[in-house]
Amino acid sequence: MSFQIWIKTDKPLPKLATEIRDILSLPPFKQEMLTGEPYYQFEMLGMLIFLHVAEDEDRDPEVIGYPYRFDMQTSFVDHELDTDSMEYRLQSYYAQLLTFHLGIETAYQDKQKADKGKGWQIRYNYCCKNPHWDSTILYGEPGWEPAIKITLSGPWRKASLAF
Repeated sequence: MSFQIWIKTDKPLPKLATEIRDILSLPPFKQEMLTGEPYYQFEMLGMLIFLHVAEDEDRDPEVIGYPYRFDMQTSFVDHELDTDSMEYRLQSYYAQLLTFHLGIETAYQDKQKADKGKGWQIRYNYCCKNPHWDSTILYGEPGWEPAIKITLSGPWRKASLAF
């Protein structure tokens, strides 16, 4: 199981890695080099998290303005878990969590089978912190707004690669 979250921020990569480590209570990261570019790797409880600069050719047009990528890979052995369902829930959760706590913009991809089961369709969800959010107004009270605003990239489009 793996997923990607695209990150848009002016923060340098080392600072972003440190902030993500602190928010997610991760162990110290390893700084490695990948094709000349540094990346940060966290390992914990069967999870690998990579934080790196995304190459332009690796980005879809919808996320061309998002220079960083947060990749999470998990490995579950001998289980009967529905990891696809877990992946979709975790991807949205981590995108919103990073947006809220770090004040950055994130994007993540939704996937669905195309009509008649031939191929896949994708679209992106963009997360940004709501400037009108007020923590003193409780859910259901007049004037309440969500802390994170999520917008869609547009209609579903045919994916160029198989997943």
